Amino acid sequence: MKFKPLMKPAGARTVLIGSAIALAFTGFGIFSYSIFRPNSQPSSAQISAPPSNETDAVSALGRLEPEGGVIKVSAPTASTAGFGGSRVERVLVKEGAKVKANQPLAVLDTYQTLLASAMQAEAQVKEAESRLAQVQVGAKQGDINAQRATVLRAQAELPKAEAEYFKVDAEYQKAKRDYDRFTTLFKEGAVNELEVSNRKLTLDTTEKQRQQAAQAVQQAQLELEGARQTLSSVAEVRPTDVQQAQASVQVAMANFQRSKADLDKAIVRAPVDGQVLKIHSDPGEVVGNDGVLDLGRTNQMYVVAEVDENSINKVRAGQRAKITGFAFPGEMMGTVDRVGLQIRKNEVLNTDPVDRTDTRVVEVKIRLDNSGPVAGLTNLQVKVAIEP
Repeated sequence: MKFKPLMKPAGARTVLIGSAIALAFTGFGIFSYSIFRPNSQPSSAQISAPPSNETDAVSALGRLEPEGGVIKVSAPTASTAGFGGSRVERVLVKEGAKVKANQPLAVLDTYQTLLASAMQAEAQVKEAESRLAQVQVGAKQGDINAQRATVLRAQAELPKAEAEYFKVDAEYQKAKRDYDRFTTLFKEGAVNELEVSNRKLTLDTTEKQRQQAAQAVQQAQLELEGARQTLSSVAEVRPTDVQQAQASVQVAMANFQRSKADLDKAIVRAPVDGQVLKIHSDPGEVVGNDGVLDLGRTNQMYVVAEVDENSINKVRAGQRAKITGFAFPGEMMGTVDRVGLQIRKNEVLNTDPVDRTDTRVVEVKIRLDNSGPVAGLTNLQVKVAIEP
């Protein structure tokens, strides 16, 4: 008996295709239900996604600077020193040198002039002190006699000077009359111009001699008066003389102290212990706005970090910070020392062109644990991560 299939081949294919379509619709329905049902549960990937961490480190750019910043050591201003623009005569240190507070760093060109003034003021002090001592002990009889002799000599010199003056004055008057007469004759054509010139030369010569003789008379009068006053002062010691001599000493001492202070201004000194970072004024140059040199206390270095104003609430004194930079290997550690009180625009710029350049920041100073590796890298740009 020959086997007969229940369906024909064409019918069987139709049944298989229909079954496949039914299964496909069933699977799509189950998938759609699982996706769009209102009370669907999140996937395992969604469950394991962590929330944002608000305690991450605060990142910022910063720069290195010595403790207290870079100190611009300058010279006294013109109004202070009493001279024009200060010019450097000698620089006594080199860049990188370690200096102590009050150590001379440079000498200005006013030093020699001020030194001479100070020496003169010191001599005046000694002279005033000597005069005071002489007044206090009183003059010896020999000194009085010597001063009387000085008065007598001055009295004798004055008549001589006066006689010389009268003589020269007579010559001058005669020369003046001759010149006036020859000038009139020249106008009338009676004499030539050469004769008038000779009379004028004689007049000028005698006039100068007359002036010199008058000065000699005046000098003789002053010397006589001075000799008489000195004789009077040495012949009698009065309390007022002692007081006046003491006042003279005090005035001389005050002038000497002022001269020493002015002299000290001609020497540029280190205000603190530190290291010379850069010399701005060489010998012969006028001290400019940058001063003579830059000084820094590089034994202790700081990082000045510019923290964004939106993150400053996460920063406080005592937090630890990591510092990295291209100029030193690895990372350095430090502690937040002070948080600034003012918001301003940033000064340290990132080299990334897509970053903002007008960020509003707060300066945070970080004290480095170890300053040695970066003591010579003032103003180096660094990256800072302030730990929570």
